[in-house]
Amino acid sequence: MYRSVAAFSQLMKLLCLIVLISFIFQPIGRAIAASAAANNACKHKGALGVSRVLEIDVSQGGQFGRAQFDNTLPLNPGEVVLTFDDGPLPHVTNKILRALARHCAKATFFAVGKMALDAPDVMKRIAAAGHSIGTHTHSHPRDLRHHYNDYSRYQIERGFLEVASSAGRPISAFFRYPGLHDEPKLNDYLTQRKIANFSVDIIPGDTDGLSPARIISRTLSQLKRRGKGIILLHDIKPATARAMPRLLAALKARGYKLVHITSSQPFRPVAIEKLATKYGGLHHKNPKTIIGGKSYRQLYAEVDRKIRARQRKLFRVSKRKKWHKRR
Repeated sequence: MYRSVAAFSQLMKLLCLIVLISFIFQPIGRAIAASAAANNACKHKGALGVSRVLEIDVSQGGQFGRAQFDNTLPLNPGEVVLTFDDGPLPHVTNKILRALARHCAKATFFAVGKMALDAPDVMKRIAAAGHSIGTHTHSHPRDLRHHYNDYSRYQIERGFLEVASSAGRPISAFFRYPGLHDEPKLNDYLTQRKIANFSVDIIPGDTDGLSPARIISRTLSQLKRRGKGIILLHDIKPATARAMPRLLAALKARGYKLVHITSSQPFRPVAIEKLATKYGGLHHKNPKTIIGGKSYRQLYAEVDRKIRARQRKLFRVSKRKKWHKRR
């Protein structure tokens, strides 16, 4: 009897140990399987591919990138994230998409709302290829710190709405400031709206009129110093499009691993809906939808005029107050 009880106890301990080991190694196994699947799916020899997918928990917002913030993404040494700003611009973005497809690589596109509305086919192509899509405001103001907060919030919300409308599907809750100029109150607003706030780690400076070779060399030299990070490029620069095939090949040759970032939940339009309710509701699937007899462009033009009129009024009031103080 004693022996049978002892044997049963040993058996139960063994089973518990097996269950514990399976729980510990299950995430690792999933990651390895995902990586292997990604590499096997790519038929191009020598392609960079995607090493792993990193899901960003946006429930608390989050700030990533040491160019502006104290922390960045939890990347391992040698891991990089590709991001593109300011597009889409069809003749440039399409070349970049072809280069990424050739390497089975995934990137994140921070699109400008106005640009997205002008190129919905490109946005749909970006979404269909499985890339992540964030936003970069409606019209890319030079510095949101120089605007009133209500107008800045409107720029953010309108940009998300236009990009999602053009892509034809929900997009990631990812945002990047134009010019990387963040503002504390807007940072709090992004956190409240459950939007991840992205800066960068690697800045090749492809907006400075560099040649493709120079873009590649500056990217690699900064990566050599930092070892990992978020790379900032622009899909409105022809030189960047020409550099992409060689840059991806160089990253592969030097042993860098590409990480694809995704959002734990899509962006949920809220504030812009409240604003548009006055005009008879909001249907954000098609940018050409008629809302209470008005098209999207007419609606936004009206809202823009009202906000700008308010800004002018506030400016006149502040100017009058300063004049009275001087007297």
